[in-house]
Amino acid sequence: MLKRITIALLGAVAFTAAANAGPVSDTLYYTTFGGGQNVWSVTGTYTGNGTAGNGTFTLGSPTNIASTPGADGLVFNPNNGDLLVGGQGNSIHQVNPGTGAFTNATPGMNVYEISVDPNGNVVWGGGQEGGDTHISSTPINPFGGAGTTTAVTGAVNTITHITFAPNLPTGTAFYTSSGDDGTSPHFGTINLATGVTTAITLSLPGTTLLWHGMEYDPFSGDLILAGGNEVLQINPITDAVLSVFVAPSGVQFDQGAVDGLGHIFWADNNGRLLFLDYSTTDLVGSPNNFVYDQSFTANFDDIAPLVGAGSRTVPEPMTLTLFGAGLLGAAALRRRKKAKV
Repeated sequence: MLKRITIALLGAVAFTAAANAGPVSDTLYYTTFGGGQNVWSVTGTYTGNGTAGNGTFTLGSPTNIASTPGADGLVFNPNNGDLLVGGQGNSIHQVNPGTGAFTNATPGMNVYEISVDPNGNVVWGGGQEGGDTHISSTPINPFGGAGTTTAVTGAVNTITHITFAPNLPTGTAFYTSSGDDGTSPHFGTINLATGVTTAITLSLPGTTLLWHGMEYDPFSGDLILAGGNEVLQINPITDAVLSVFVAPSGVQFDQGAVDGLGHIFWADNNGRLLFLDYSTTDLVGSPNNFVYDQSFTANFDDIAPLVGAGSRTVPEPMTLTLFGAGLLGAAALRRRKKAKV
């Protein structure tokens, strides 16, 4: 992982999108919602160069890690490398990815999708999928203390997913709130201290947009939203919809991950896995992207982050500063290029 981060850093400092294209191998940690064995890992290997029809994407054999009493959202605890799992009830499970042993914390509400705060000390939980009208903040450094809940008010009163981005004030995050199938979608910002939400309208002429899960991608500097059979690319500063990828009907995207190299991995509740390489086009909906979208596993739910505060490996502070500066510079150049187009 450190080697791959170093390569990404060199490519970012050089400010070239092409440096991010090429073969990668990522271990994906994911959940399934059907009960029993529900926390897993699998290795995905990509041999392409970022263009449609070039190379292959293959998956290894899945490995079961744990069977927790309920599983939905999935992130890593940056303080100890353990997995944190939203338990679909008043529980967050901390799972040792090597042994499968787990302990529990009580967030104070029914928690589904979760996100690690940039400070690395708490995990935020949303309860929209369980009908809960609160968000929760649960300590993870150390893990095990009771969480604090805050009522959600303003534009919406339920939160599906919380995502942090560099351009937002401290204590503010983007949110989504929608059905499992991406219908009735809402998007905006939330003040995490007060729970007050402010709506942001997303639109694209002639298109009905759907979304549910969300990630910030440092590769493009954009937000990636997905729901129903759509993946959206959003400029987090202007709130413009830059591009839309549309999968075949019958897909129900939940939560996915990005690796910061221009690659998107997204889980479909109906069992398919989407891998999309937009590293050479900078637009998720471009027909020139490499796309893999095939059946993978039943009851597919969420994929743990590959970059950011909730990912498995966090660089040392100096490396992280340089890495972030390089990616932001690269994103700025790509954004200017897209603006010209």
